[in-house]
Amino acid sequence: MGKEGCRDAGDATAPFIVIEGIDGAGKTTQMKRLHQWMEARYGRPVLTTGEPTNRPIGRLLKDALQRRVELDGICHALLFAADRIDHVKSEIESSIHRGIPVLCDRYFLSSFAYQWREMPGELDWIESINARAIHPHLTLLIDAPAEVCMDRIRQARSDTELFENLETLRAIRGNYLELAHRRKTLDRIEIIDGARAPDEVQAEVRDRVEKVMQTCGDG
Repeated sequence: MGKEGCRDAGDATAPFIVIEGIDGAGKTTQMKRLHQWMEARYGRPVLTTGEPTNRPIGRLLKDALQRRVELDGICHALLFAADRIDHVKSEIESSIHRGIPVLCDRYFLSSFAYQWREMPGELDWIESINARAIHPHLTLLIDAPAEVCMDRIRQARSDTELFENLETLRAIRGNYLELAHRRKTLDRIEIIDGARAPDEVQAEVRDRVEKVMQTCGDG
C-alpha cells in the first residue's frame, strides 16, 4: 500500500479502520483491545464507533435486528445505506480530517455480506446504494467457522438476534470470504484467523494496524 492509500477518504490525516466478521467471531473484543493499545502506542485519542449507529436511523435498525420492528430486505438495505452516509458525514470524516484515527465495528462489507444472502441477485444494487460511502484505509475481517462463533454466542448470552443461527452464519461467512477475495485491493481487506486464542489474534491485528499508521504518517 502506497502513500496514496489515504486519499480515498479525502486526504485524511488519520486512518479509518474497520473490523468485520460474523457474530461471535470476536471482532468487538479485538476492537476494544486494539483501541486501548493504539491510544497507549500513539499517545492520542482514537475514536471507536460502529454500525448500526445510535443515531435515529440506526436506532430503528437496532429495533429490527432485535425483532421489535419488522422490515423487509429492501428496507433493511436502504436504511443501512442511509445510516452509513449519516455516520460518515456526522462522525467519521470529521474525525479523520482532524487527525483522530477511527475504529469502526462493521461498515459496508457487513451490508454486502448479510444483504447478499437475503437478496442473492441484488449485489450490484446493494453496492450501488453504498457508493457514496468512503473506502476504509484498512478492513480487518476476523474469520472463524460458524460453529465456533455459534458456541461463543451461546456461552455469552441466552438470547439471539435476527441473523444468529448456524445456517445463516455459515452462509454469511461464505459471503464475507467471497467478498474479501473480490474487493481485497479496493477495500484493503486483510483476513485474520479468529479461531485462535485472543492474544494471538490481537498480535496480528496490531501488526496490520501499525503498517497502516506508518502509511498515514505515524511511526
